[in-house]
Amino acid sequence: MRVFITAFLTATLVLLFILYKLFPLKYYSYVLLYCDDLDPLLVMSVIRTESSFRENAVSPLGAYGLMQVMPQTAEWLNSRFKKNYDYRTVEGNIALGCLYLNYLLEKDGNLEDALIHYNTGPYAQQEIKDDAGKRYVRKVLGSYRIYKLLYRR
Repeated sequence: MRVFITAFLTATLVLLFILYKLFPLKYYSYVLLYCDDLDPLLVMSVIRTESSFRENAVSPLGAYGLMQVMPQTAEWLNSRFKKNYDYRTVEGNIALGCLYLNYLLEKDGNLEDALIHYNTGPYAQQEIKDDAGKRYVRKVLGSYRIYKLLYRR
């Protein structure tokens, strides 16, 4: 019985170690600065899903950085909210991503639709929203559950 308990505790510690490595709080200080009404752990989940924490990630469509902000969206957000964030910097990218997600959440009224629009854009065809958007929501919310499990106190 003692061997079983030791093996179980060891396996649990290894699993927790792996989860903390896979779900880090990298850039958390910037997230806290700009998340406003968003749960910072949700923002971390978006970053993990969008870029896997790669600062210079670029999508085939041109979205850039940790939160995969499109240059046109950055320009629109800066103009609309009278900001001057640079989407090419870590801080600016997080600031713009949070600003956009907050805007979409307020506009759409629910998290699932806001996440779909964050991923596909608000004017994407319904088929894309139904397919890619729903997959994206599952990924983000799955990461969000793990982030809350690990870091919610």
